[in-house]
Amino acid sequence: MKNKAFVLFSFLLFLNACSYLESETEQAERLGKTYQLNIKTDDPKQSYPKDFTEEEGSLVNVEVTITSLDSAAETLDGIESALGVYPEGFISEVIDTIYIAGSITIEGAAAGGTYGSRWIALSNVAQWNGTKANYENAYRGVHHELSSLIFNNSPFSVMTWQSLLNRDWKAAASNFEALTKDELAPDYSAGFLSDYGKTSMGNDFNTYAEFAFAEPEKLRELAATYPIIAKKLSLFITAYTQIFPEYQQGFEEYFTRTGLSDVAVEPENVEMTIQLDLSNIKPKIIR
Repeated sequence: MKNKAFVLFSFLLFLNACSYLESETEQAERLGKTYQLNIKTDDPKQSYPKDFTEEEGSLVNVEVTITSLDSAAETLDGIESALGVYPEGFISEVIDTIYIAGSITIEGAAAGGTYGSRWIALSNVAQWNGTKANYENAYRGVHHELSSLIFNNSPFSVMTWQSLLNRDWKAAASNFEALTKDELAPDYSAGFLSDYGKTSMGNDFNTYAEFAFAEPEKLRELAATYPIIAKKLSLFITAYTQIFPEYQQGFEEYFTRTGLSDVAVEPENVEMTIQLDLSNIKPKIIR
């Protein structure tokens, strides 16, 4: 009888363990420990006020509303799925914090995310809960926003990227225009994976990051079909494999495993014009 009681008790403990649901706060803490970063629902202006000053400029017109982790289950799941793609240690090399916001507006237009010096922020729209939209926004948004920090620190990839754009290409006049324009079909033959990607070089690179890490099969297919996409993909891979030497092997293995390296084509005979303003440079005598 005692043996039966022990077996029953053990079985109940097993069922209890299986039925345990991790809270959103616990999930955020676990992800923070795993990837050595903070996941918060604060306003990034509190921790990174300099990013929002006139001197920095880029985030002056960004507004963020506060949400709670309790309403961000799908966003947290999207973040977790995205972070697992990268080589161990890479994430904390680039950012310290991921902010989950209720809404993000840039120049008055709704945005799915934004980024600063050492952080990214993702929107979590309450009305989207239960639709998978918050999950997708977070999953793709992590790749999108992180890639801005890679792009900004890869000057040679940036210059070469520009040389692959059509001569008549023009960036959107403002963030508001980029975020509110009607979305048309992607112009694959010109190397753009989405109509939004046409609005700036940064947004173009961001879109490649979304596809490379969230839809590598689709990007592989497109690169095999459109030579210009294969060339941009080559530059994208170079930016990630060369940004930090200690993570080069990890990214090379990822791009090889997904087949993206197989379809990437290095641009040939690239012509670049570099304009330098040397008027404020004064000679310095070193003794």
